[in-house]
Amino acid sequence: MKGVNYQMLYNKKKHFCDLLSVKFIILILFLTVSLCVLFLFAINDIAENNIPANTHSFEPPSINYTLLNKLATPFSQKNLIFIGDVHGAFDELLKLINKIDYDPLKDHLIFVGDLVAKGPKSIEVVRLIRSLGASCVRGNHDDKVLKWKNLLNFLDSRKIELNEYIKEHNISEDIVKSEHGLLAKKLDVETYNYLLSCPIILDIPEYNLYVVHAGLLPDVLLSEQDPSDIMNMRNIKGDGKPSKSKNEGHAWSKYWNAVQEKSSSPRTVIYGHDASRGLKIKPYSFGLDSRCVYGGELSALIWNDNREIKSVKCKQYDS
Repeated sequence: MKGVNYQMLYNKKKHFCDLLSVKFIILILFLTVSLCVLFLFAINDIAENNIPANTHSFEPPSINYTLLNKLATPFSQKNLIFIGDVHGAFDELLKLINKIDYDPLKDHLIFVGDLVAKGPKSIEVVRLIRSLGASCVRGNHDDKVLKWKNLLNFLDSRKIELNEYIKEHNISEDIVKSEHGLLAKKLDVETYNYLLSCPIILDIPEYNLYVVHAGLLPDVLLSEQDPSDIMNMRNIKGDGKPSKSKNEGHAWSKYWNAVQEKSSSPRTVIYGHDASRGLKIKPYSFGLDSRCVYGGELSALIWNDNREIKSVKCKQYDS
């Protein structure tokens, strides 16, 4: 009988163990990668389906938006009439439409955002504007209502009760009962879809106009501007960044006009939002929030040779 070759057996055993080690390492790597992928999908689900973190200062996550739309040619060939922040002031809007002698065959209405909230008849305002075939941009208050409606739609699709949801995620009931949350519950599909269709920026190239709710940064490409800034800014700080506060830096329109004055192809911005400054007319910017909801006026800018402003008095709905 030949002697046993222990060296060969040892080598085979070692090779077998090495193979097991490699397979074990591969298995560990596979499981690790799988867990990471599952984690990423979970994070994505949170982002896409609006599942918030536990918080008492909860605000629904962002909703889809269209950053830039061009006004369709048939509309741009009509007389353009721009209307400031309505904020649910339905009766005053009717008065203003009558005062400007609105003719749907000749005129096209464009709203600078914040159609809803603060005033008493937000849903009626949106329904009227939609029925008139008017154009719009999204305001910060419109955006908040849309976020809430999007969350409610998500919960409904998952058959989750709102009360159950707020308890599970430790959300304050006061937040859920906010004006924007309550308005979202009243939104019908058509009203929701109309608000959702309002872009962040409306471009009217025939007149070298942009329409936004709050403002634009003069030195940043439109495609690179933050929608939240466009809906919320009032000022530009010394570092060039936008601010919601009028106590930091200077009015964004000051910088915008300074840049346009030196431009070979200047653009004019029509906007709202800044009620504290009221009507603000400059060569390359028209601020149309004339404080209607605070007892001021609701204003319209008729885009003719005279850049005519017409206004109606408003009741005070907010303070």
